[in-house]
Amino acid sequence: MMRTQELEIDKMRNLPHDLILGILELSLSSMKARAAVQACMLFKGWNHLWPFFSCLDFDLSEFNSGDPIQDKQRFSCFVSTMLEHRKAPKVDKFGLACVNLCEEQYSLTITQWIMYALQHQVKVLELALCSWIGSLMTRWIHVAFDSLEELHLRLNDCSCLCHPVNMTTLSIFPRLQRLNLHSQRMMYGHFFKDLFSRCPFLKDLRLESFIVPYSSIIRAEHLERLSFKNCNLKYKVGTDRRVYLETKKINFSRLQKLFYQGKDLSFGWYIMVLISGCPLLEDLWLESFSVPFGSAICSPKLQNLTLKNCKNTDRFTKIVAPGLVSFCFIGLIEDAAPLVHKVGSISSLIHAKFSLHDNSFDSYFLERALRSLSYVKNLELCVNELTPSPQSPPYYPALYNLKSLSFCGHCSNYVIYMCKDMPNLEKISFWPYCQHSPWFFEVLILFR
Repeated sequence: MMRTQELEIDKMRNLPHDLILGILELSLSSMKARAAVQACMLFKGWNHLWPFFSCLDFDLSEFNSGDPIQDKQRFSCFVSTMLEHRKAPKVDKFGLACVNLCEEQYSLTITQWIMYALQHQVKVLELALCSWIGSLMTRWIHVAFDSLEELHLRLNDCSCLCHPVNMTTLSIFPRLQRLNLHSQRMMYGHFFKDLFSRCPFLKDLRLESFIVPYSSIIRAEHLERLSFKNCNLKYKVGTDRRVYLETKKINFSRLQKLFYQGKDLSFGWYIMVLISGCPLLEDLWLESFSVPFGSAICSPKLQNLTLKNCKNTDRFTKIVAPGLVSFCFIGLIEDAAPLVHKVGSISSLIHAKFSLHDNSFDSYFLERALRSLSYVKNLELCVNELTPSPQSPPYYPALYNLKSLSFCGHCSNYVIYMCKDMPNLEKISFWPYCQHSPWFFEVLILFR
């Protein structure tokens, strides 16, 4: 047995250098840099392979001995030593997470690490830094960003030196296609204008925890995906926010996917005006969204609409999406009820999902929902418990187009009444705990 294991190890050691390196790159790509180097030390024949890694991910949290000062020194020494002894000509991915490394003595060192990656034609750059060190970095780095295709920048406020995010100090990003920014600071007035002028091919922009001035985001002709998460809008006191936004010519002519998560009502006005300026919008996801008065979704190309934990949905005056294919609602029944008729009347709708958080609700809603969703072919329902309606037994309309039904919840024998008027139903799915209910076997008999 031992002899067989030794022979297998010898075979692994004798593999070609490029093949071993490719296997290690594939298996260790999700690991941090320190763990990847330790993995190379498992075999003596692999000790020389770590300098050839093209994906580097340095994380200060790997050094956790209990002494913060010593951990920072060890981390700084590890990163500098590894970069000094690297032999690979390029860096495909470079990650640096050192938010707590905010002392001034490390600012120049961090900048040198990032410059090393840029000089070695890095394609993906992921940075999580202290905010004021990030500001210094943008002023000191003068290396061309010719190879960079993806940038993730997270700036945490570790001090009171919180200046607005500025892009004018950075060079041009001729190949940057995806940009992810996270910061609890405010953007200056012309941030987006400078950003898009320096990133002519930017297609995917994701912003999180930013304070955005009203006049910033007006047009982005090449952007295809846009995401806002927990962002707020800043406006002048006394300004009519809706009138101000509607007078601006917002133009996102190529935007296809829009994601918004947040509770800021001012940003809600911006999102609704933005939707009207996106003629090619296909996917729309609104989460924790408080619908402003008089809102409407009018998008001829919209195919997928998701509303999660949205409030005041009765304020939607209309939903015009002739190409809508999929609709998903997650939340309370009081917010789902106003949407059923508006969405259900769209003849192109094929997939519909309702995941309701209410502990119990009257089955009358389910009856009305099914009556409105007559065009749907695939329906997924997730409810906790249905209470009897005044009408007994419940009446469910015939759904001739429905072919697939997925059910999750304690709905007693209501499922039986639903399935009786679905002549073309081909597939029905239950969550595992539903299979132990007595009505589950009655449904099986019904389908025979």
